[in-house]
Amino acid sequence: MCGLTGFFRPRERAPLTHDERAALRAMNAAITHRGPDEDGFFDGPGIGLAARRLSIIDVAASHQPQVGPSGRTVCVFNGEIYNFRAVRDELIGLGHTFTTDGDTEVLPHGYEAWGMEGLLGRLNGMFAFALYDGRSHELFLARDRFGIKPLYVGEFGGTWVFGSELKSLLPHPAVRREVDAGSLARYLVLEYVPSPRSIYRGIHKLEPAHYLRVGPDGSSSSHRWWTLRYTRDRDDWHHPEIPLPKRGDDTYTDWSHRLLFALREAVRARLVSEVPIGALLSGGVDSSAISALMSELVPDLRTFSIAFDEQSFDESSWSQSVARHIGSRHTSRVFGAADFTDALNAVRGFLDEPFGDASILPTWFLSRMVKEEGVTVVLTGDGADELFAGYPTYLAQSMAQRVQGVRGVGRLMRGGARLLDRLPSSYENVTPDYMARRFLAGASLSPARRQASWLGAFLEPEMARVLHPDVLAAVDEAAPFGELEAHHAYAGEQGGDFLERLTWLDLRTYMGDDILVKVDRASMANSLEARTPFLDHRLVELSARIPPYLKLNGRQGKYILKRAIRPRLPSGVVERSKKGFGMPVARWLHGPWRDLLLDTLSGGRAGATGLFVQAEVDRLVDEHLSGRRDRRKPLWTLLMFLWWHEGAFGPGGRG
Repeated sequence: MCGLTGFFRPRERAPLTHDERAALRAMNAAITHRGPDEDGFFDGPGIGLAARRLSIIDVAASHQPQVGPSGRTVCVFNGEIYNFRAVRDELIGLGHTFTTDGDTEVLPHGYEAWGMEGLLGRLNGMFAFALYDGRSHELFLARDRFGIKPLYVGEFGGTWVFGSELKSLLPHPAVRREVDAGSLARYLVLEYVPSPRSIYRGIHKLEPAHYLRVGPDGSSSSHRWWTLRYTRDRDDWHHPEIPLPKRGDDTYTDWSHRLLFALREAVRARLVSEVPIGALLSGGVDSSAISALMSELVPDLRTFSIAFDEQSFDESSWSQSVARHIGSRHTSRVFGAADFTDALNAVRGFLDEPFGDASILPTWFLSRMVKEEGVTVVLTGDGADELFAGYPTYLAQSMAQRVQGVRGVGRLMRGGARLLDRLPSSYENVTPDYMARRFLAGASLSPARRQASWLGAFLEPEMARVLHPDVLAAVDEAAPFGELEAHHAYAGEQGGDFLERLTWLDLRTYMGDDILVKVDRASMANSLEARTPFLDHRLVELSARIPPYLKLNGRQGKYILKRAIRPRLPSGVVERSKKGFGMPVARWLHGPWRDLLLDTLSGGRAGATGLFVQAEVDRLVDEHLSGRRDRRKPLWTLLMFLWWHEGAFGPGGRG
């Protein structure tokens, strides 16, 4: 697990200057937290590569950058290749000789043996890497199937800059910090900036399952190297180690057995480590499933969770129950409003792009706790909701789809929304009135827009009102839903039905650009590696073959997963309703964070950025503090933007 960065000026092949070498070192220093154990550099004609290393596999060796067998290929890498030994054995059979026992070295060797797509198709892991071919003077940038590991890319005046985090690009003198209006509009609606965009014009995120080639003349081309297809066909199954049910045998029991087998194999693959390994255990079905399977494979398993001092957000009794049942050594700490300052200061110190998911604060707190306990690698339960229809929005989508087009229903829903707006707001976690408000707000929209309105912060009309007119005029026509509609349509092209188009949409957007970003930044800020067994591509491809009615069965989401894991968990865990890893933002903004809210958004401060209409911001603040409306999501999204904008990585910062 590492971080990488670098730059490439393909049309200018002169050696790097003293200033360029200094810039490369500053770029690498910006991501020291991703790899505190060591750093490494390479510079050649027009190319500079750098890496930070968190030593987990082959701790004593496997230094970066790694050079290929011909001496012409150089690679820097972030992530883990779980099947690297099998890939290395195949290369040894072709006559390759290895000098390390780590996973990075298979990348330049594999590229020289099979080319980029031949290499990528063999990899099972989470990764981003940069590979320079000195013979052809080409740069390749690649990212794993689901975007578990990040990779930012920018092109300024013929110079390409790249890195694991946006902050690693900023020290390069060619980079400009210009807020992109379209990205800002998307952020306000979604709470994150969706890939391939970034908050800055000229910088983008390499999309998951893609690689980018930059040629010696400066031309570039992006290539998709993996596709998820929704099919019931057994003939194109490429993973014989994970057998499918026999033809015609689509029973609950048979699919449960296949799913459990695949999940156990995914967990087993992610246990490769030379440092202490544990699990994050919230007490929900997903993390409990991973922890239960780990307990069968890892002696004296360590599990970790946090508790909230707000009862409606606290799951600690469930995590403790699961820990007792599986026999893990469990550690838990309470996260309350008093811990907010530490968490917020930390997040403001490492978030280089605005991010409105408030659960990044407890995720950072949990990651710090795990690292303090001496554990360097953890497995998480992320991804199960997207694969097996676990979010309540999927049932709500089905309901909304049924009533759409029914005469008079739209007028009735609008009236219901106005009525609910007159009722006092509750500041608890997810109350019936809150869910009803969100449902009615999005029920009449297209499926992709519905999903965004239910999960995000601002509705589209609200976003338009809060943005300054000059900024709104610069917003592209596709904002804020262009990428979402495209991903929804793409899943249909790959054979997905109504439910599968939604699960893919969430896998590609909410999971890729929110959940995975949150976990990566919060864990890596503490030099902790997080691994996600549910995103093993073999398991994901298996899920795409499971009939949709085994995912959302009646009113029960994740039906087949719950059926598969129920015998390994204590009574009640599988049956309990989904809670999510939230925090009491609504109540705390009204209470202990009230002054912080007013100091940050009121008094003309939001309007002074030139991006927002201050009167609209003041209205949102007043509605929340008066109790007339629960404005937790839009206010928190604005707070996080203002903190980013005024911080080291904002337009005027020096980070």
